[in-house]
Amino acid sequence: MKKVAIYTRYSTDKQDSRSCEDQARRCRGVADARGLAVVREFSDAAVSGSHTERADLQRLIAEAKTRTFASVLVDDLSRLSRDLGGTWRIVYEDLARYGVNVIDCTTGIASDAKGARLTFGALALVNDTFLELVRTETHRGLEGRALAGFATGGKTYGFATVLEQNPPDPLHPRKVRVIHDEEAAVVRRIFEMAADGKGTKSIAADLNADRVPAPHDGGKGNKRKTGWGHTTIRHMLRNENYVGVFTWNRHKFSQIPGTNSYRHIPRPESEHVRKEIPELAIISPDLWGRVQFAMPKKPANNRAGGTGTKPGNLLSGLVICGGCGGPVGVVSRKYKNGIAATQLGCGWSRSRGQSVCVFRRSIAARRLSQAILGALREQLRAPDLVKRFVEGVKKRYATPKPSKLIDLEQRLAAADRSLANLADAVARTGYSDVLAKRLKTEEAAAAQLRVEVEQLRREQRPKVLPHPKVIEGVLSDLARLLESDPERSRAILKRFMPPVVLTPHGDHGWKLSGGLDLQALLDDRGADLEVGGTGIEPATRAV
Repeated sequence: MKKVAIYTRYSTDKQDSRSCEDQARRCRGVADARGLAVVREFSDAAVSGSHTERADLQRLIAEAKTRTFASVLVDDLSRLSRDLGGTWRIVYEDLARYGVNVIDCTTGIASDAKGARLTFGALALVNDTFLELVRTETHRGLEGRALAGFATGGKTYGFATVLEQNPPDPLHPRKVRVIHDEEAAVVRRIFEMAADGKGTKSIAADLNADRVPAPHDGGKGNKRKTGWGHTTIRHMLRNENYVGVFTWNRHKFSQIPGTNSYRHIPRPESEHVRKEIPELAIISPDLWGRVQFAMPKKPANNRAGGTGTKPGNLLSGLVICGGCGGPVGVVSRKYKNGIAATQLGCGWSRSRGQSVCVFRRSIAARRLSQAILGALREQLRAPDLVKRFVEGVKKRYATPKPSKLIDLEQRLAAADRSLANLADAVARTGYSDVLAKRLKTEEAAAAQLRVEVEQLRREQRPKVLPHPKVIEGVLSDLARLLESDPERSRAILKRFMPPVVLTPHGDHGWKLSGGLDLQALLDDRGADLEVGGTGIEPATRAV
């Protein structure tokens, strides 16, 4: 029987969670009618179809490479994606390149059938148009709420939202902003400190020292933050919400194709919806005016040539502080004869105070860059690196067969024996509906077991190990890149190297620790290799 997979999806947590079950049941019915064996099911619950960054969709595409199934059944094409380009990429690029087609159970059309491209293109266009209509109607509804003074989404520190009383539409009550008393007291304290001349970093340090919970502490807002930051303080001091002025529609959110990320594009001021609600003012207009007057203006550009652009930082995103886990970034930069002398340090210690991180020491960016790249060059050129890596591969695959695989193999052998016995019974007694139904059930169960066994065997089976010269070539290419093109090498290191941990050591020194994921690097370069762990062991180095 031809092996197939099923993919289901529904959009929001406000929809019935049984939607995926209903879709899968319909797909299984189509599979039974066509004599197809369902071997895998993938499902994304409460995830929008406007993007393709969905966990089970990505797993489906990844498993298509193994050719475990020949087709993917969907209730209708919009389950794969509602984006026109996203649908085309999934069907005719991501899946088709591995010989996997898509069957739309609503129309009964397969993506590789004659004339299917025209039909699938039309269906994808309809789904994309529906998505655009939803966006337009949503924007229109939010505009009406903004004009009426209701909340339009988002969270502002100092405010909370409650459902309106006696809503005209009880099934769709709107949300009303109210002042959050405890947070509002912190807002007033921040504005008063700013009016007294305190800088944003000093304000953040004071709040952190007093253990005042920050807006994003505890993972709120899907942020990995600890304590107050000076940028948060600066944003609050410029937020008109605190004097009871709420402006909606300042930006347009444009989705980055294929992702669940958006770009903020400023809208013209003529499209802004501005609403004054004096009863929601947390601070007085007088305090607001004094703070705006005291806020420092942007410093004049003093860079050579007046380009107004920051020089690139090779280590951006590659180094974290060993004390608090925060990012290591630029803490000072001076220019002499047009050349920047940059110092790096713990960003959280500088912007949030020593109550968050005690490490205040800084290191020259050039010195740190040379130390990291130097350590990588030494690792890449180590004469026994390839030998150690090959030995690691052999050691991994020399481990005993896992108990789960042994159990599955035994169950598969028992299922094969049962099938053989049933076939003998049919041969002896002739065809019967009972035996035929039993045989079909046993065949489906054996097919599922066979897929699981093969998947585990693939995980245990060593791939063809590339010749040591191939591995050496990949390493040499990276070593040369580190010498000739630091910017390109940074992009590679960001993909294949976990952040380097920088920790003060001794009176003036530093300690670096980190390593390069050789497995991921070789796999990306096309080397047919799979091995667990890190190819280049994490190194500890004094700077």
